[in-house]
Amino acid sequence: MLENIPDYIPYTLLALFSIVIGIYLFKDTVRFAFKSEKAAGRIVNWMSATEKGKKYFYPVIEYTPKGGETIRVRTEDRCENEPMYSVGSAVTVKYDTSNFKTIRVEYPKKTS
Repeated sequence: MLENIPDYIPYTLLALFSIVIGIYLFKDTVRFAFKSEKAAGRIVNWMSATEKGKKYFYPVIEYTPKGGETIRVRTEDRCENEPMYSVGSAVTVKYDTSNFKTIRVEYPKKTS
């Protein structure tokens, strides 16, 4: 009975299974991409933390969502040793319209 199954069927099922798993794992990222809005923001401060002997810096971003109040959020983005951008650097903020503290930040391109 299994000899009569065409060779492409198991590969097609494997591909479909992989796609379903991928969609499940990245559903929040995909939802954020479709439902987020952009706003201009800026770095207003840097917070530091030491983990396992290394010093990390986390930017504090300030932005104003459409029709809302100005919000400050410390991101999970970080850099080692020293801040990459100066306080006041302009950034683009993508924010979740249902939770303004859920953001993704687009930083300016660094030129050497």
